[in-house]
Amino acid sequence: MAAAVTMDDVAERETGVTGCDLTAEIALPVLEIPVGALVAFACRRGDLVGERPGGPSAREGIRAHQKLQKKRPPGSEAEYPLQVFWQCEGQTVILRGRVDIQHPQTDLHRPVQLEEIKTTYCPPERLPEAIRQLHWAQLKVYGFCYLLQQRTEATGDGGRIALQMLWYNLKEKKTYPELREFGWPELEAFTNEALGVYLRWHRHWQQHRDQVRESARTLAFPFANYRDGQRQLAVAAYRCLRDGGELVVEAPTGIGKTVSTLFPAIKTVGEGHVDQLVYLTAKNSGRGVVRETVSRLQQQGLQLSLLEIRARDKTCACSLGLCSLDADGICPRTRGFFDRLPEARETLLGEPLLTADVVAGVADRLQLCPFELSLQMLPWADLVVCDFNYVFDPLVRLNVLQDQSQRRGLLIDEAHNLGDRARAMFSAELSRRESRRASKACRGAHVGLGRSIQSLVRALDKWVVTRREAGSGLAARPAEGAELWVTSLTETESRPAAVSRAADKVAAAVSQLWEQGQSAPDEIADWLKALYRYLAIDQLASEHHRCLTRVHDRDAPWQEQQLKLLCLDAAGQLAQVYRQFHAVIAFSATLRPASYVTRELGLQQGAPYLQLPSPFDAQQLGVFVCPYVDTRYRARDGAIDALVEMVARVYHSRAGNYLVFFPSYRFLQQVAERFAARFPQHEVVRQKPGASEAERVAFLAHFSEARNSLGFAIMGGVFGEGVDYVGEQLVGTIVVGVGLPQLNEEQELLRAAYDSDGNHLRGGGFDFAYRYPGMTRVLQTAGRVIRTESDRGVVVLADSRFTDPFYRNLYPAHWQLQLCPDGEALSTGLSRFWGSGAERQE
Repeated sequence: MAAAVTMDDVAERETGVTGCDLTAEIALPVLEIPVGALVAFACRRGDLVGERPGGPSAREGIRAHQKLQKKRPPGSEAEYPLQVFWQCEGQTVILRGRVDIQHPQTDLHRPVQLEEIKTTYCPPERLPEAIRQLHWAQLKVYGFCYLLQQRTEATGDGGRIALQMLWYNLKEKKTYPELREFGWPELEAFTNEALGVYLRWHRHWQQHRDQVRESARTLAFPFANYRDGQRQLAVAAYRCLRDGGELVVEAPTGIGKTVSTLFPAIKTVGEGHVDQLVYLTAKNSGRGVVRETVSRLQQQGLQLSLLEIRARDKTCACSLGLCSLDADGICPRTRGFFDRLPEARETLLGEPLLTADVVAGVADRLQLCPFELSLQMLPWADLVVCDFNYVFDPLVRLNVLQDQSQRRGLLIDEAHNLGDRARAMFSAELSRRESRRASKACRGAHVGLGRSIQSLVRALDKWVVTRREAGSGLAARPAEGAELWVTSLTETESRPAAVSRAADKVAAAVSQLWEQGQSAPDEIADWLKALYRYLAIDQLASEHHRCLTRVHDRDAPWQEQQLKLLCLDAAGQLAQVYRQFHAVIAFSATLRPASYVTRELGLQQGAPYLQLPSPFDAQQLGVFVCPYVDTRYRARDGAIDALVEMVARVYHSRAGNYLVFFPSYRFLQQVAERFAARFPQHEVVRQKPGASEAERVAFLAHFSEARNSLGFAIMGGVFGEGVDYVGEQLVGTIVVGVGLPQLNEEQELLRAAYDSDGNHLRGGGFDFAYRYPGMTRVLQTAGRVIRTESDRGVVVLADSRFTDPFYRNLYPAHWQLQLCPDGEALSTGLSRFWGSGAERQE
């Protein structure tokens, strides 16, 4: 049963006066549904298409819409608004949307006409049928809404309307109109069927949400007592999520920051302050901690559903070798995807832990792409756990998380990583060498695409010639035969516009192939990703970007050229994303000082900053500063013997597992070789550059209980952050140097950008570009030693700069530093520390 509801009916309801015939129905809550959302959920059928990059860009689509809307005849209206009230299956709904063009009725023999504009690179008859049907479904619902708005004037069967799909071929610059005429009964039946699908799912979803809220309201803290600082963190997190805004928290290792943020966040869901939680983590281990915390809460009765989003290459059946492309080069799991999706959605709704394995199990049974299935479940999960890029990266961020009709809470774990990651997300690079390889890969079956890539190579060549002729922006010749130009992107003459146009044509060629049922060679997939990123960043580039043009092997016949759009400050982009969330909490064990953190992460300067004390006894950790070793770059060769002796002293002071962290692989290798020559009886486990996952697991296997392993690793690498070495897995760490980022042209540009900042950072570029990030690495590395109340261990800081007041002001309050002017003093201090521990244990 479906019926129209007028604005007068709604007004009467709001004033307490109800109509005679609709009283029972109007008493139900009103549900507002955008037409696009209704159609996307209830009308999509057939294959999974249109989800990959390379179609008409948003910029091209907007230009085409504007061009055609300007050509509309007098009396027609662009962006015509539609909003109607309707009753379906006992539910009052508001349908709203905007149709591209409305043509009024010109005579009695022709009905009103609505037009939708869709851009394409090929004739519409060659578009995938699933896409055509989806577009027509949206236009048919628009037609229903228009006729419903005019019901007071309609007679007979409710009227008729002309609907025209205006396909615009960007390649031919030609329109292909497709006109159909519909009557009210047909459009009413179509819309009611779609609404029925949507509303039945909505009721199912609401039942789940009611269970989540009720269980969250009665949920108790999962531990008998709060640790020191834990309640303070939980209260601050609750208030931020309840009231909205931003919060920065430095929560030392061991305080239990995961449960201290998740528990109050879930309470706000129960109280209706937040609709969905998004938890970001930069490390795989972080996802595991979240999963374990939620499992503990679910054991206490929480009905919440957690969804983990993992990278496509780690979940896609084709990438994992579980599926093969068919004769047309298409994954069979994408064929009929939306026909089988409803059953999968019903199966997974309300599942406690939607891990990659759980989703893959359902995907395998129904032969669906597991990665795409996880994305389809994203709106229907209460807690989403994923990497930073799914929220911030302009190429891969999930559109559903940008929908501000839902109040979402954003929890950013390990937030000290976000600044560097964000700058990388908003940077892009094109390589001449890789572009030539991509062109060669297109020989034979993809001649047209290969030619467009060759045009891009020529555009890169011409851009370098232009830079040489201009003579401006030449920054340096880093090595013999190398050149580097640095230019601003805010001035037309310093932008590589011809390169961007050529890249656009490559993307258009790929789109034409795809819309014709073909695809680019698999060999150029990674190169195409870099191309799409370049095009996206080219559109987003601002005064915070620089164009770096590099030439290597300048005198060689095929010199290498690289064009990079480098982002020096992503704070503005991060701030834009934060505004899409009801509340944002950024937390880590190392977020200091506050001025650096808020500026780096794009947070409001007035955002509350909470710095919590360590929950552990200061006597558990011995911190030894050894200024007698100079690890600055120019002094490293002379420091090798002193470091070898220091490592031996620490390693021999007490049996157990130790890690030594270095600023570079070269320095690590030098010390390791000298150590092996001096102490051949001791095996050293070394971190390898570009190590595989299996090699990382093998490295960590050396650091188990009852071992006496000595490992050499890179500061800021995978073994220095995000790994919990509990108990005897690690009893000591030596930090070699102050962790400064590598000195190079890009880092120097970052320093210059901070120095020229017009606010409070003037003159502090070196601190912001080098010293603060370096100290973050040091603190993260030192934090590996003490992870629980029973842990005990030592941290040795090897560098004369550690005694500088700048660094001393950044040390955690619970550190009790012992200054060791020489090796003998270090051995004495270590002996005293381990001896005092033995006395306490007795």
